[in-house]
Amino acid sequence: MSTVPATGPHAEPPVPVLPDGLTLKKLTRTIARIKVIWRISLPQAHPHTPPQTDLSEYTNSTPPPSEIDLLATTSGENGVAKANGVNFQPPTDYSHVLLRLRKCLPSSESNLLAYEYLSSVIMPLFPPGVMVGQTLVQVPSKLISRANDTLHDLEESGVRPSHRLNLYLAGDPRPSEQHMEEHYAFLLEDMTPDTSRGEFLLEFKAKWLVQSPNAPVEWKRCRNCALRLRKYAKSLKKGKSADWRGLCPFDLVSGDTKRACNGVKRILGYPRSEDEKLVERVTQALMSCSQLSILKELQAHLDPLGILKANHKSKEFLTAMTLRDCTFFVKVSPTDVQARLGDFDVKSGEGGKSDYWVRVENELISEGWYNGTEEGDFPWKADGLEVVCRV
Repeated sequence: MSTVPATGPHAEPPVPVLPDGLTLKKLTRTIARIKVIWRISLPQAHPHTPPQTDLSEYTNSTPPPSEIDLLATTSGENGVAKANGVNFQPPTDYSHVLLRLRKCLPSSESNLLAYEYLSSVIMPLFPPGVMVGQTLVQVPSKLISRANDTLHDLEESGVRPSHRLNLYLAGDPRPSEQHMEEHYAFLLEDMTPDTSRGEFLLEFKAKWLVQSPNAPVEWKRCRNCALRLRKYAKSLKKGKSADWRGLCPFDLVSGDTKRACNGVKRILGYPRSEDEKLVERVTQALMSCSQLSILKELQAHLDPLGILKANHKSKEFLTAMTLRDCTFFVKVSPTDVQARLGDFDVKSGEGGKSDYWVRVENELISEGWYNGTEEGDFPWKADGLEVVCRV
C-alpha cells in the first residue's frame, strides 16, 4: 500500500491509498429511508459477512448528507482511524470499518479540506472517545467509477430512492459523469449493530441545544420545535403528510429525568418507546454521556450573537453551525449503550446557505413560530396540545 502526503499541520502525514482492485457488492437488505450501503472486497478475498444493518437516513429537517456510506471488507494492510487523538485499529480485513465517499454537491467541501478542518478545529473541542473514529484515505478513481455505475443500475431498476436520483459520487474522471475532483475518502469506525445479538442503532441530531440568540424575548418554543412546526405547515400547503410532534432538544439537556425520557421516546420511536426499561436505560446513558453538555456549552460560546447578527465568515460561527448539525450514533445492546458523535460536515455559508439561514430565522420571528402566534388551524392549537418548550 502506497502513501501520499496530506497537507495541513493537523492532518495525518501518511494517507493510505486503498487498493484499486476492490469490487463492490450491494447489501440486499433494505428498510424505509435507508442509505445506500455497499460491501467492498478484493476478488480473491473471502470477506467476513457483517450482521444485518438497520441504518436510518437523515430526516427531511436537514439537507441530504454529502457522502455515501460503504461497508468495507478488504484484505491488505491495516488502516488506523483516529478521532480526537485516539486511534482504533480495525481488523486486517477492514470488516469493522466504513468507507465514506463524497457526493457531487455544490455545497460539499473536499474530503481533504474537511479532514483538515475536522482534525484542527473539531477534534480538539472534545475529550477522547466521544467521536466516531476516522481517518483520511486516498481512493482510486476506478472504484468511484464502479460505484457510480452501480448507482446508475440502481436507478434503472427503480431501487434507488427518488430524492437521490441523478446524484452521484465526486471523483469520477469520466466526462459523461457529474465532474467534481475528489481523491480522498474517510475510513470510519463502524457503529453497525449486530442484530443477531439484539443490538440496534439510533441516529439523531440534537440540533440547537440553546435557544437562538435572535429569538424574541417572549418566546415559547425553541428554535428546533419552531422550525419543525413551520415545516409541517409548509408540507400541509403542498398536500404532503408530516408529523408535527418531535424531539425537543431542551428536554435532553434539562437535567430532568422525566423530560429526558420524553425526548428519548421520540428518538426510539414506536414500538421501542413502549418498553419502559429500554427507555430508562437509554435515558440514563444519554444523561450521563458528556456529548450533550459539551455541545450545549460550545453552541452558546461560539455563537453568542445568533444568525442575524453574527459574522457568517467567522470560524467560531461556522463551527457553531457545524455542531448544530452533527449526528449522534447510539448503539444499544442488551447490556450496553454506546454513544458517538459524527457527521461534522463543514459549514461555509456559501452556495446560498448563508442567505437561507437568515431567511429562515427572519421567518420564524416574523410569522410567530417562536412566540406561538402563527396563523393557521393546526393540530397543536387544540387544548392541551400546544407546543411549549422550557429551558
